Amino acid sequence: MNRPTNDSLHSQEPPQPSEPICLDDSDDNSSVCDTDSNTDSSVTIDNDPDRSFFLDDEQFHPGGGRRTPTPFHIGPQTHQEIIDLTSGPELLVTEGDYLTDECFERLLRDWSRPGPAAAPLPIREASEWEKRPIDHACVDGIVYKAGHSLELHNGLFLRIETVLQDTAEEIFFQGRHLIRTWNHKGTYIPKWSNELVWIVNESTEVPLSFVKRFINIRFTNCCHVEQDLQKRNRPNDLFCRLKENLKSSQAAVEYLSFEDSDEGFAIGSMSLRHSWRGETRPFGSADANSQPQSPIIVLDADPVIDLTGIEKEDARVQKKHRKYTFGDGFCGAGGVSCGASKAGLHIKWAFDKSENAITTYRLNFATAVCEACDIFCFLTNKLEELKVDVSHGSPPCQTFSPAHTINSVNDDDNSACIFSCADMIKKSRPRVHTMEETSGLFDRHKETFHRVIQDFIEIGYSVRWRILNCMDYGVPQSRRRLIIIASGPGEVLPPFPKPTHGLPGSGLSDYTTINQMIANIPPNAPDHDIEGARSRGLRNGTRVPFDPNQQAKTVTCSGGENNYHPSGTRGFTNREFACLQTFPLDYRFGAREVRRQIGNAVPPALSKAIYREIIKSLQRTDEQELRG
Repeated sequence: MNRPTNDSLHSQEPPQPSEPICLDDSDDNSSVCDTDSNTDSSVTIDNDPDRSFFLDDEQFHPGGGRRTPTPFHIGPQTHQEIIDLTSGPELLVTEGDYLTDECFERLLRDWSRPGPAAAPLPIREASEWEKRPIDHACVDGIVYKAGHSLELHNGLFLRIETVLQDTAEEIFFQGRHLIRTWNHKGTYIPKWSNELVWIVNESTEVPLSFVKRFINIRFTNCCHVEQDLQKRNRPNDLFCRLKENLKSSQAAVEYLSFEDSDEGFAIGSMSLRHSWRGETRPFGSADANSQPQSPIIVLDADPVIDLTGIEKEDARVQKKHRKYTFGDGFCGAGGVSCGASKAGLHIKWAFDKSENAITTYRLNFATAVCEACDIFCFLTNKLEELKVDVSHGSPPCQTFSPAHTINSVNDDDNSACIFSCADMIKKSRPRVHTMEETSGLFDRHKETFHRVIQDFIEIGYSVRWRILNCMDYGVPQSRRRLIIIASGPGEVLPPFPKPTHGLPGSGLSDYTTINQMIANIPPNAPDHDIEGARSRGLRNGTRVPFDPNQQAKTVTCSGGENNYHPSGTRGFTNREFACLQTFPLDYRFGAREVRRQIGNAVPPALSKAIYREIIKSLQRTDEQELRG
């Protein structure tokens, strides 16, 4: 069995989960401050530090298999043994040497004779199925059990959740793997002092021999480090308030939930939300046109009143008669607002710097407060007027687009706007904020993208991001967009919507085609000048007709390269472009820059899918809190 060599600990009391024996809040010698991360603890486990490289990405690890690559530097690479193939006994063969026939025959026999069997590789640990969970392990008088926090020799940390023992009585631990924020490779993680990040994807089993010492780690869901009194009162402890979950298709950095947090360090979601944004009305801040009647309780029918039933009924009534409010930043022609409205949100305000785009927006959202101004001017409005349940920002993205190859005079302004969504969040205090950008921000401008994510986290918002293809949500074109969803203090981080469309046999609706979107446009529909499109023709004359039962090229502000009508005789009309972007037939456009507005828009079908998922998430939260 693994046995740490520390004779002074044999008679010491086992540590309790809430107070591991290595630290004493009043003992300065057991500090774990970042400025002295290697300070020896009074309960340091004297294991071989050379074993600290057990998390190397390219090695097999305890538990079998290769570990999931992590976004941070684990430690130095293992030294590989170098074999000099040129060494060994030299064959002194000189000119004129020869083999006799007898020696040559012996050489042939030896050549075909099988050599000695290769020595089997040493088995370092028992197989996965030979390990069994145990309540605790006691080694040299030291007890290890669920709830204890450990520092490892490689500088990482572990909160024990399960203790395992194999048939050779070797001890292993499973649990939450953590790393210091300032050692995390991702620049989107704020580099807070004495703070850790829980890496949710990491599940490697840790042998006892890799343990350096016990440590005090406090798991809390407090979203603002500077306001955390618990941290201020415990300068020698490490705190974890963030968890990172990286998947192949998406990533998320979330603040811990109430359930993730330690007892005494967990704050109720309603308290977190109230301290951030004040009063929050369940199921939305907007009332429906008709006011619901209050439920009538007959007191003399039965002395016992079922309050649970009343609460359930009240939740259903409120859910039916309220809507979450929505604010749309950099709204353009209103593609996002169109989808949000169809999903069930109440559009409260919008702004955009383009007068022509605002003209279009006002034609479709007459009751919304809509201003033609930049974001910094708009945010001078009163806070109560800006406060919404859900907000969105689509800052100008031409600078970061993969198609942007020539510098523009507007590049600096557009680059600055990308960080302005943080200012919008601080003023509007939404429960959920979304952001849409070109995929180029993620693919080609990682430093800028990571700074945007860090801004959201520092405000206290959990963040999820992913590149979505609009085609998977009913848009008849391949259009990759970076989508960010951020949830405020006390809120659950909503998931991305599942695809609704796919290839035949996928179990989803078939991908939407050009023909499905444009075949039924009435000839007299607004912005549908077929004769004008035919008279203008195509740039290089007629083209080869193609099957309309397929997807279009990506629609851009100029229409899109090689995007023309399936007949091959003309380009698409503005109404056809709008339909390819999933705008409804009754959506109205202003007189100028119509094609630019359509090409710059977020397809309403994608927007609707995202906000339906967000509404479901908010409603689940409100229902649970109303029912206590």
